[in-house]
Amino acid sequence: MRRHTTAAVFDGPGQPLNLIDVPLTALDDGEALVEVSMCTICGSDLHTYTGRRSCACPTILGHEITGKIVEVAGSVCDLSGTELTPGDRVTWSIAASCGECFFCTSSIPQKCKRLAKYGHEPLATHGAVGGLARHCRILSGTAIIKVPDSLSDAEVCPANCCTATAAAALRTAGLIEGASIAILGAGSLGITAAEMAIHRGASNVVLADLDSDRLDRARTIPDCIPVAVAAEEGSLSRLIADRTEGRGVDVVLEMSGSTEAAEQSLDLLRIGGRLILVGAVFPGRAMQLSAEQIVRSLICIEGVHNYRPEDLQAAVSFLKSTPEESPARNLVEREFPLEEVEAAFQFAADHRPLRVAVRMT
Repeated sequence: MRRHTTAAVFDGPGQPLNLIDVPLTALDDGEALVEVSMCTICGSDLHTYTGRRSCACPTILGHEITGKIVEVAGSVCDLSGTELTPGDRVTWSIAASCGECFFCTSSIPQKCKRLAKYGHEPLATHGAVGGLARHCRILSGTAIIKVPDSLSDAEVCPANCCTATAAAALRTAGLIEGASIAILGAGSLGITAAEMAIHRGASNVVLADLDSDRLDRARTIPDCIPVAVAAEEGSLSRLIADRTEGRGVDVVLEMSGSTEAAEQSLDLLRIGGRLILVGAVFPGRAMQLSAEQIVRSLICIEGVHNYRPEDLQAAVSFLKSTPEESPARNLVEREFPLEEVEAAFQFAADHRPLRVAVRMT
């Protein structure tokens, strides 16, 4: 097979993405090479592209990826333990972990001391390990899932970031069945978390956003209550109080990344409630919280960044079990060919769609 691939290489904010030939070095034992069929542009990709978050350059962006295995070195298995072979259609975790360090053995492999993140690594370190390329190297220590035929590329691509992160947030929140939940931020992450929470038996799910247009997708989710919080001061607090007999919700999932939203979350929670911070993945001002309020109200605050392998498995299972018209399966609003990758990023920046896809073939 050819030992080069075409990739969109990112050299830094304000510079165009260059389509160039990138060498495909020999695989190490336990690695695989995938022919990429599609990669979707995540919000973190856009933050890197615009300079809102830093990244070592040059690099190949993109981590929401699916494709078919074309080569394996040694034995490579998926999360179920099934050996993978060329032709298998797969997606995989956002990062590769060593499995041996303190963090890996403490059940937080996403914070591995030798972590390698797809779409974030310098080109010189591992070569083609980003999704905006015709081939991607899957490193040893990556959680791999075989993609069911019932899911299209566009449906499954966001699974290894957006959907898996939503699964991690709900896992962190604890018991979801019968719970009342407020989700702040109606982007792809918030919409997916809302649908997943209802799928798991949550009794009340309120999805709030400043932009009423971003709530349109949520209106098709049965039992989800979309709220445009800018419409009226205090409207969200009153709605939650009315629906919880004045107690407040059991869980707040902060998906927007807004410091102000995180600060206001405490007023939405019941005594003993849980605040799960997910959206703040770029620099912002320090939060101002009342320690007394947290103590007296027995509030638990946790952060979620990336996810465990089982969350990716839960994400794909969730997508497979939802109807074709499910919002979580229809996040991609437009596709571009790899040759128009610069236009894809500009469209994402200008129009703020839930997801834009780049198709390789």
